[in-house]
Amino acid sequence: MSRRLLLLPAAVLLSLLTSCAPVNRLLKARPAGLSAFFEQPELALDARKHGPFQTVWTTPDAALLARGAAARKLYIAPVTLRYLRPVGKAMSRQEIEWGVQRQAAQVAWQLREEFAAAFQRSPAARYQIVRRPAADAAVLELAITELNPTSPKGNAVVTLAKVLNPVAALGRFFTKGDMAIEGKVLAPGGRRAFFQFADHEADRLTFVNARDYTPYGHAMQSMRDWAVQFEEFTRSPSGLRVKDSAAVTLKLN
Repeated sequence: MSRRLLLLPAAVLLSLLTSCAPVNRLLKARPAGLSAFFEQPELALDARKHGPFQTVWTTPDAALLARGAAARKLYIAPVTLRYLRPVGKAMSRQEIEWGVQRQAAQVAWQLREEFAAAFQRSPAARYQIVRRPAADAAVLELAITELNPTSPKGNAVVTLAKVLNPVAALGRFFTKGDMAIEGKVLAPGGRRAFFQFADHEADRLTFVNARDYTPYGHAMQSMRDWAVQFEEFTRSPSGLRVKDSAAVTLKLN
């Protein structure tokens, strides 16, 4: 980043970053390593330039794909934490030592609710959400693999420093949290996946945002984004790109 850019007021700089798609991709979190939840990871494709999820896989079995595509009901299974990795960020570990709870079970419950709500709110949802497995319903299984809370205390220090020097906003790279999920859609009448996806999101870069001062405020936004993106993805014609979420926000909450 050039010296001239660094001298710009932080809000103006964030606005410029928001409007630039290549820079947005550069600021996004890198893909997290796939867990054992993701079947056939060696066949997964990097989809960062083509859609909302970093990694995708579609079955080459035409009959299985057709059976999955024909389903019009979807059961969302309870989100698994079996593949959740230990906290990996230094500031996140410090916040936990200071008393912040990881709240993995609550986040898992909320993730499931967000995915169901995205279909229920959609005016043209492909799937009807059912609350229990059914012979004619596809199944969405989700796993949380990374969950590092935001550092509210660290962000408070960064906010004060930004008053004196806008460049201090870069300190958010050390205080931000992140979350990664993996998902697979199983065709009705069996336990075979016909589509899989994985994505990793870090806290959005902000100037001032209420989510910066809560451990899981940004994670909640990521969950809503994933849910809406998945719902749009399921009803998008082949080749129609579903927009990824922004790495930068100027919103206050």
